[in-house]
Amino acid sequence: MTQEGFYVTGIALSQFVLGAESLGVDGKQILACCGLRDEHLNPTSRVPENQYEMLILQLALASKNDSFGADIGQQLMPPLYGSLMSLALSSPTLGEAFKNMSNYQALASGNCGGVDYIITDTGAKFSISMTHHNPVVRIHVAECVLTMFCSLATLVSAKKDLTPEAIYLEHSPYSEFAKRHFEKIVQCPVHWNHEETYMQLGKVLHAYPIHGHGEEALRIAREFAQAQLDNIQAQTSIIETIKWHTRELMQSRSPRRETVAERLGISTSTLDRRLKEAGMNWQELLDNLRVQLAIEYLSNQELSVSEIADKLGFSEIRAFQRRFKRWTGMTPSNYRKEILGTS
Repeated sequence: MTQEGFYVTGIALSQFVLGAESLGVDGKQILACCGLRDEHLNPTSRVPENQYEMLILQLALASKNDSFGADIGQQLMPPLYGSLMSLALSSPTLGEAFKNMSNYQALASGNCGGVDYIITDTGAKFSISMTHHNPVVRIHVAECVLTMFCSLATLVSAKKDLTPEAIYLEHSPYSEFAKRHFEKIVQCPVHWNHEETYMQLGKVLHAYPIHGHGEEALRIAREFAQAQLDNIQAQTSIIETIKWHTRELMQSRSPRRETVAERLGISTSTLDRRLKEAGMNWQELLDNLRVQLAIEYLSNQELSVSEIADKLGFSEIRAFQRRFKRWTGMTPSNYRKEILGTS
């Protein structure tokens, strides 16, 4: 699967944007700089991984906070998670709550990540995987997810001392302060620079009962979660096809919506309607693809900014620089320096 095929949903996007705003960061402004709109915050929206990563990086930079991901994860917002939260609250035990949420984690992480809940002889292992390549993004996402599930355990059980036995992280802490801060949040031993990222849960936490559990409520929550997941996948399947043809056309010429519609065997009005249902229009689709390509090209140090502008169809480098700054809030050169860590 190519990178542009990966996505998260509006739930994951909202967690970072709304969480950052509560920390004093102008999340909505950065959202716009990344080529995203308020409509992308809808739970069933699909957000391309490139834009999601760019958003997290810019939010983290604006926050000037080494513990950005962990602080975002502490802000558990139950209404935001809809059917996922209903699954958790309708489960008989905390372990079952974690497992049910793991089964439907794609409602939030799309196909960019996964969580597995594996029952062991001593309790359970809650592991995290993700497709993100950027090490900064991986750190913030991992710490966010782990602190969120710790917050969930406290919320559902109403017990602050019901904590994991240990947490293992593939990365090292940003700083000594960030290390102490994260360990204070999760209230358990933390092992850094491990080969994988996961949380070890003891038998007490795994079997802790959830009051108010009901089999009928759990059945309804599962049906609703499955319907919502099916809707996300069905709603945007044609969008991925539209994007693929548009991007393919961009390699050799300026893409026209009439050409894409003809390739798909649909009218331009049907194409426009499909895009509208997914929360975008033709120009926004083009801009999203161009910013994705621009970011991919900028990561290639053998290409100059001028060459990238030409590859993207800009008549002059200044036009590309202005458009890229409108997309991301940075010039191409500054993006290479601050985000990619190159010059």
